[in-house]
Amino acid sequence: MRIVIFGATGRTGRHLVAQGVARGWTVLVAGRDEARLNELNGIAGVARVDLADTSSVAAVLNGLKPQAIVSTIGGAGPDALLIDEIGNNAISDAALACGVRRVLQVSSLACGDSRAYASERIVAAIGPVLDAKTRAEDHLRHSALDWTIVRPGGLTDGEPTGQGALYDDPRAHGRIARADLATLLLDALATPASIGRVLSAVDRSTLPAEPADIAEFDLAVAASASRAATR
Repeated sequence: MRIVIFGATGRTGRHLVAQGVARGWTVLVAGRDEARLNELNGIAGVARVDLADTSSVAAVLNGLKPQAIVSTIGGAGPDALLIDEIGNNAISDAALACGVRRVLQVSSLACGDSRAYASERIVAAIGPVLDAKTRAEDHLRHSALDWTIVRPGGLTDGEPTGQGALYDDPRAHGRIARADLATLLLDALATPASIGRVLSAVDRSTLPAEPADIAEFDLAVAASASRAATR
């Protein structure tokens, strides 16, 4: 697969790059910070882009010609809302204009319908960012793209546990190591059965015992069911 990763210079993005290359995929990265992008030169193809400008994103996509896009962009400080909403919307719009149909957007738990199950502490701390991410989710969901949205729980920088799991249930919450999240994102990107779904991503060991009826979204099982339905 030939993919472009937006946000590849971040802590989750670097795991995505390393794991994508390890799978034998052609990995290309695009972002704003030329110095940080150059750290990935030699590992992945790099391109500088203005994420606030759809035409700039489209020019990059037309030049790199990916089969799929992963957006794991996110802001901090005064430009957080600009990146989380405008940047993601520019990626979605440019993908549609350039004919790149497959887009996976990394959002966050406490966005959209998972907001009702979020802690008051999280909402108080980053409520405006969550609102911006929710609007970006809605923008992508109402596009004609083959989209998947993944909402990770609290991100940790520890060693991967191998216990990362996806849940098609807004009640799911917990934590997840960035390395495990990267694995789930690439697996979902490569599985058409994830198209049109909003999935939560947490470590199984951090999922609360209640409610007890939260079931995992197994990509392999979903893919098998999808193939059977089309026969």
